[in-house]
Amino acid sequence: MNLNIKITKNILEIAQYVSNLINDQLNLGKNVLFFISGGSAIPLEVEISKRIKKINQGNLVVTLVDERYGLINHLDSNWFNLKEGGFKIKNTKFIPMITGNDFSTTTKDVQRMLKEEISKADYKIGIFGIGIDGHTAGILPKTEAVNSNEFAFAYETEKYDRITITPKTILMLDEAIVYAMGDIKWPLIENLKNEISIEEMPAQILKKVRLLTIFTDYKL
Repeated sequence: MNLNIKITKNILEIAQYVSNLINDQLNLGKNVLFFISGGSAIPLEVEISKRIKKINQGNLVVTLVDERYGLINHLDSNWFNLKEGGFKIKNTKFIPMITGNDFSTTTKDVQRMLKEEISKADYKIGIFGIGIDGHTAGILPKTEAVNSNEFAFAYETEKYDRITITPKTILMLDEAIVYAMGDIKWPLIENLKNEISIEEMPAQILKKVRLLTIFTDYKL
C-alpha cells in the first residue's frame, strides 16, 4: 500500500490538520470519538484541544489509546500528564481508563465503555505513536494484546500494568494519525512500508485503518 506520509516538524500545522478533521465532523452534527495518546504526543494533542470549535463540542467524546494502571491521577498516568500539559475541551465527555477500581474491574469498565461509545460514534479517529520495538498504543509485540478479541486488553508488563485498546478496536476507526518525530523513529517508518506480522510489529495494524496519515520529520 502507499502510505500517506507528510513530512513536517511544525506541530501547529499538524494540530490544525487534525482539529479540522474533527471540527468538520462536529459541524455536520456527527458524534465523534477521539482517541488520544500519552508521551511525546501530548504537546500535539494540547494544541489540537485549543482548536476544537465550541460549536457542537457536546458531540465529542475523548478517551485514551492506552493507560498505565494505578491510582487515579498517579504521576505516570497518561491521563494525568495530558491534563497537566493543558489538554482541555469544554462541554466534552472525557473517559479516563482508570476508574478507581481493581485491575480486573477497571478492565471490564473500559471494555464496556468502549463498546458503548464505539456503537454511538459516527466518526472515530485516533492519534498513535510507534515505539522503537514496533508497538503502538499499549500493544506490545508477541503479547496476548495482539490477538485479543476484546475492545480493550489489560496485562502486566515489565514496567507497568497496562490497559490498551486492541487491534480489534483500531480496525473500527475511520481515521488514524501517526505522530513519529526524531531520527530514532525513522527506521520504524521504513518498517511500516514492509509487510511484517503484527505479532512482530503491532503498529502494522494501523495500515488497515480506512484512512492513515503519518506525520514525521523523516527524510524520505
